Amino acid sequence: MIIAAIALIIFRKDKFKSLIAFLVIVVLSLFFGYESPLLDYESNTYIAEVYREPEEIIQNSGIYILAIGLNDIHYVEEKMVRDIYERDGIQLFDLYKIKNRDRYNSKSKEIIRFLGFGKEQFHVMGENVKGFIREDITVINEFLNRENLRGDSAGLALGLSAMVHQSNLHNRIPLGVTGTLEPNGDVNEVGGIAGKLMISEQNGFPYIIVPYANREEAKTIKAQENLAIEIIPVHHIDEAVMAIKELNDR
Repeated sequence: MIIAAIALIIFRKDKFKSLIAFLVIVVLSLFFGYESPLLDYESNTYIAEVYREPEEIIQNSGIYILAIGLNDIHYVEEKMVRDIYERDGIQLFDLYKIKNRDRYNSKSKEIIRFLGFGKEQFHVMGENVKGFIREDITVINEFLNRENLRGDSAGLALGLSAMVHQSNLHNRIPLGVTGTLEPNGDVNEVGGIAGKLMISEQNGFPYIIVPYANREEAKTIKAQENLAIEIIPVHHIDEAVMAIKELNDR
């Protein structure tokens, strides 16, 4: 940019060359504007997946939102991270090393959202849930208005919780629930299945409802970790409702 600026001064009387120099400065400025904020991302070396308490937002509904805690780790190497969590007694499910590709993807998505061409997954999930339940439920709205929450895996649990609140579903069994929810009730794949299965097991849930797309992954993890919890895979929220009714009728 400095060299192009010098060229612009030297060739200021030559319209063609000065225009070229000016265009070079503009292009480089755009690159500079994109690259410079990435310095803030450089310190983030790992993302740690850790235990997070299941949450029953409708009291006595038995529907528990399963979520994985995501901690950004800065300037610390893997062994030290694991030692710190072990020392503090925090259950660490997985540790992901942040690569430059991840930093660029994150910044690109942020710019796209800033330009109005994309939304956070959590925000989209909230719109989908509201489109499905078609009612303002205070505790659900409060949950959707929380800050620093990521992802869309709470959608199915929120939809089922709303149905309990609306007296369209009755449940007496504690259930771990994870899965997205589309406005038409479809349930799609989510991440963090291993951690969510272990959280459910540790909290004594006899069943966990997961998207059908995560069925094989969940079965593999159950076998590997020798878990007792029963997995209920669903394509649609209606299947989850039917399964819950059958469990409560037993």
